Amino acid sequence: MRKAYFRLYGAVLLLGSGVFGVSCNDDINTIGTDIIGGGNFETEKVDFEVYAYNRKLAGVQTNGLPLYQLGVYNDPVYGKTEASIISQLGLPSSTVFGTSGDNNEQVKTVYLNIPFFSTVKEGQTETNDNGEPVARQFEIDSVFGNKTAEFRLRVEEFTYYLRDLDPGSDFGQQEYFSNNEELSSHVGAVLRDDVMTIDDREILVMKEDDPDTDEDESEEVDTRLSPRIRVELEPEFFQQILDREGSEVLSTRSNFQEFIKGLRFSVGDLSDDMLMLLDWNNASVEVVYTYEREDTSSDNDDTVETEASFTMSLAAYTVNSSNGARSKANNVVNIMHNEAYPAEIADQLDTGTNASSLYLKGGAGTVVELSLFDEDREGEVLADIRAKQWVINDASLTFYVDREKLDAYQVGREPSRVYVYNLDDNSVLADVELDYTTNQDKNLSRLIYGGVLEEENDKGIKYKIRLTEHIDRVVNKDSANVRLGLALTASINNTMNVSALDQEGDSSLHVPEAAVLTPLGTILYGNNVEDEAQKDKRLKLELYYTEID
Repeated sequence: MRKAYFRLYGAVLLLGSGVFGVSCNDDINTIGTDIIGGGNFETEKVDFEVYAYNRKLAGVQTNGLPLYQLGVYNDPVYGKTEASIISQLGLPSSTVFGTSGDNNEQVKTVYLNIPFFSTVKEGQTETNDNGEPVARQFEIDSVFGNKTAEFRLRVEEFTYYLRDLDPGSDFGQQEYFSNNEELSSHVGAVLRDDVMTIDDREILVMKEDDPDTDEDESEEVDTRLSPRIRVELEPEFFQQILDREGSEVLSTRSNFQEFIKGLRFSVGDLSDDMLMLLDWNNASVEVVYTYEREDTSSDNDDTVETEASFTMSLAAYTVNSSNGARSKANNVVNIMHNEAYPAEIADQLDTGTNASSLYLKGGAGTVVELSLFDEDREGEVLADIRAKQWVINDASLTFYVDREKLDAYQVGREPSRVYVYNLDDNSVLADVELDYTTNQDKNLSRLIYGGVLEEENDKGIKYKIRLTEHIDRVVNKDSANVRLGLALTASINNTMNVSALDQEGDSSLHVPEAAVLTPLGTILYGNNVEDEAQKDKRLKLELYYTEID
């Protein structure tokens, strides 16, 4: 019979530094069975081997993401990535244009709206001292590189139908991968091709002046829009939608998306490298049109030209407000082209050997495979620990940043967090699920589990992840010692996984969706460190346990 025990977790959580303190005088969180009754026991510390293998990704699934990347990012370590977007259009919000029947509907203006992730700067007001409307400034936090760079935005008709179901997988959901660059060749009419820059001010959409009043309504704000890409598109292309009013092509979403297959978005001619992370699930195309209606104020058969509009969403999914569940909307695909990694990095990937350096890159980059205790994970070391029936008080992995390498590459912005997950079945580890220090601010969420970058002098030193519950289940509860995956994460609150392709094209590998959302990269020390001066930074599993007499 297994002895009862308790595990002490500190109640002191230092949010600023992400340090988790342990104190016997603090509140006790009991995990397990009961409190130890009697006998002698001491807490000991021991280190175990961690075998780490670098894995390069050929592509990652990018349909159904919460945000999309557009532009060029030049990572000092891993090189250049170019990102473009292909997106279906949602069925118009109304398929009756004007009034029923032929009303001579004509497209007037078409607006593309793609918001940035941004917040209003403190102290901003909607009017000046004279009460006149002003555009407030925002803090745009979703742009990597030079935010002031000029770039040419190109929007084209996409001419290939993106199906929902995959006939090759018993008609499961179709997966589209980042390396499917052939898709980008299916283009038709050019709907926008112009140079622009990012503006961090909100966009004021003014009212139209009513000629029948004495006031000038054009000086009044109708709508305030957060910073975004807002440009006009060629109206003639969208006229075909109005011309099909009442036809089968507007009767269902699938019919419409076979008729209008989508749009392709790309950038070029950048004055400097810049990558935009776009709030795609709030992106849309707004079509403003005119139609003729009967003039009810006249006894004659006169008509009046009237303006109306409809909106087509570009969103990849919608979210249920009650439970947060996602429902598919449109197929949206991020195409990411990575240039070849430098030889000194490429030679360390997919070698099958226990690595001395761990190479982590977001997007369609890299992940690291981890095996704990034994190279085959179920060997003599683990068997010996299980036989001793230790009480596991704390278990952690510390990943030290290879500052020598990063400084040599002159890396500036470093990933703020890393994430460890079950690589065998793509599931979330118990330590993540049981960490209730959740917060809408991803940097303040699940701090007990950790993975947050610890810094000195604004430079990264290490990431520490606690796996106490996972290790306890492996040692004492007959859970399998599964392969673990190490990846970057853009948000610890997003624990969904997506399919990934290895170098042989196998899609059985999965990576965190949040790793796909960041373009950043880093280098960490592995287990097989050869430099004696850096041996104390090698990757190992640190285990605190209690052995009861």
